[in-house]
Amino acid sequence: MEQWGPDFLGPGFEQRALGDGATAIGTLVRHRLRPTTAGSSGPALVYVHGWSDYYFNTELARFASDHGWRFYALDLPEHGRSLRPGGRPGFVPSAAHYLLSIGAAIDVVRDEGDGPMVLMGHSTGGLAVALEAQRRPERLAGLVLSSPWLAPYGGRTAGAMLEWALGPNADARPERIIPLPPRGHYWRAIARQAGGEWDVREDLRPRAAFPVRVGWLRGVLAAQRELADGPRIAVPALLLASTRSDTGLVWREHMRSRDAVLAIAPMRRAAAAVCASLDEVLVDGGLHDVLLSAPAVRREAYVRLGAWLDALVAPTDSAGR
Repeated sequence: MEQWGPDFLGPGFEQRALGDGATAIGTLVRHRLRPTTAGSSGPALVYVHGWSDYYFNTELARFASDHGWRFYALDLPEHGRSLRPGGRPGFVPSAAHYLLSIGAAIDVVRDEGDGPMVLMGHSTGGLAVALEAQRRPERLAGLVLSSPWLAPYGGRTAGAMLEWALGPNADARPERIIPLPPRGHYWRAIARQAGGEWDVREDLRPRAAFPVRVGWLRGVLAAQRELADGPRIAVPALLLASTRSDTGLVWREHMRSRDAVLAIAPMRRAAAAVCASLDEVLVDGGLHDVLLSAPAVRREAYVRLGAWLDALVAPTDSAGR
C-alpha cells in the first residue's frame, strides 16, 4: 500500500500515489495543518484540477481547514505529480481513467474519516466529478463545479459531429496530436512571470498547455454526451464561475478579469440541465478559475463558497429545518 510522504508545497502538505504500485492512476495530496485533517468524522472537500493543470492553490486548502473541513486534492493521471518519464502529458483515452482515479481518491478519504464528502472539480475536472456524482451519488453530500467544461464548444450538435469525425483517427491513432494554435491566455492571467499572482511550475503546467490528442478529445466529447443523456445529478450542486467571458484567440488585457477559456452562458445552461438542485455563485472579475483571480474577487468567492458549504452540512432540527 502506498504511504503518505512530503509534498513540494511545503509543511502541512503530504502526497501519496494512487494505484497498485505497478500502475499509477493519480496522486492524492492532503492538508494536515489541523488535527481534524485525517482520522476524524469531519466533512471532507476533495478538489480535482482541470486539463493540463495540477493542484497548487494552498489558499484553498487553508480555507477548507479554517472551516473545519478535511482537504484533499487529486492530480489526475498524466498530470502534475502523476507525470512519469516516457508518458504522454495530458492524455487519457476516456473519462473512465479519470473516474478510476477519483474513485480511488474517494476510497482513501473515506478510510481516513466518515464525515460527508464534497467533490470540487475545475474545468475538465468539473466534467469528471459531475460524471462521478451522476454514477455514484450515494458516496457524496454535494458537488462544486468550478467553471466546468460540461458541454462542447458550439453546442451539442457540433459536439456530436466532431466526435463522429474524430472516430476513425481516434481508433487508429488515439495519441495523434491535433495541430492547434497555441493559446497561453490562462497561464498569462495567473502566472507570476506574466504579471499574475501565482507561482506555476512550467514542468507541470506549460505555458501553452499540453498538446491536444485525438483520443483524448473524443473521450471528453463522449463524456459530455454521457452526462447530458444520463439522469440528472441528485446531490446538491454549486456552480462557481465568473460573470463574463472572452474566449477569443487574441490576448486582451481584460482577460485578466474574465474567463478566457470557456463561455459562461452555455456553461450555466449545461449545469442547470444536468443538476437537479443547483445554486450559483457568479463573481464579477473572475478568471477561468475564480479562486485564482484578484484578491478582492477571491475574497468574495470564498465567502459565498463557505456559506454554501456550511449550509450543506449544517445540522437540521426535528422538523427538518
